[in-house]
Amino acid sequence: MTRNRKNKHKKHKGIKAFAIILTIMVVITSGALFYLNGKLSKIKINKIDDENLSIDENSFKSNDKSEDNFVNILLMGIDIDKEVNDSNSADSIMIATIDKTHKKLKLTSIMRDSYVDVEGHGNTKLKYSYSYGGPELLIKTVNKNFNMNVKDYVKVDINNLGKIIDYLGGVSINVQPDEVNLINSYMEGASKVYKFKYAAIKKSGLQVLNGAQAVAYCRIRYVGNVDFQRTERQRTVLTEISKKLSQKGLLGLPKASDNILPYVETSLSKTELLSLGSYVLINKITTPEQFRVPTDDNYHDSTINGLYYMKWDKEPTIDKLHNFIFGS
Repeated sequence: MTRNRKNKHKKHKGIKAFAIILTIMVVITSGALFYLNGKLSKIKINKIDDENLSIDENSFKSNDKSEDNFVNILLMGIDIDKEVNDSNSADSIMIATIDKTHKKLKLTSIMRDSYVDVEGHGNTKLKYSYSYGGPELLIKTVNKNFNMNVKDYVKVDINNLGKIIDYLGGVSINVQPDEVNLINSYMEGASKVYKFKYAAIKKSGLQVLNGAQAVAYCRIRYVGNVDFQRTERQRTVLTEISKKLSQKGLLGLPKASDNILPYVETSLSKTELLSLGSYVLINKITTPEQFRVPTDDNYHDSTINGLYYMKWDKEPTIDKLHNFIFGS
């Protein structure tokens, strides 16, 4: 199966895609502390109609799949998309799962080009559902097509992710030889758009990447397993950021929140954030398990009217997704 993409994105895109996985770690792992310091007031809360999210209640009545045991939150990284009249689209889409049955945190990437049925708009790319109906339609589309029970979201649209990573002291990444030139190329392109100076990567190997370098690393999609490996790079950096946040300890997190939370929008209430944060803190859950759908063996490339789409096998994909999220 070919993995060549027919539609190429501008090099400066992708900054928001990684921002979401950074902020969700801060929001979830530190909720209780933020409350004590009044930090949650910095988050924009936007409630949605959870009665109109295409959840098949019959699939989630059993205790082993109930929302009390498995809290699923849709993470959205939003960017301007030239393919849909310069509208906002979801550049990065993940399900964050707090698995209370097995005391785990899980992250599942859903490929943005997945060919899905979007209510009122027919079959198109998953990412466009945000363009047509915002967070609520994107959640509804994920639930309908992947038989999920997502009721809440966290969204980020940010151009200053590099500054946030710099504040955390950078991240340790093992850069591969074929990634060096691409990181530098992406930084050069982004510097022209966002007007900043950058330090080029000079060699491969394990090294601490600063904000601009880490963001460029997360954009890479033309070497290795193309867009699939792009999501893997994001999750790799997520693990390093989780370590950085842990090193700051409880006393250091309030200051970190001041640099991150103003860019966050969520449907979760302050009470819900506190509850989730307290659970994660008490159980010392720091490193997420990772997954991605569609998997390599359950999709095929397709081109419709000159645009690339990722068509996928529904039944085996849903089986694998549910086994990862609700299984052990």
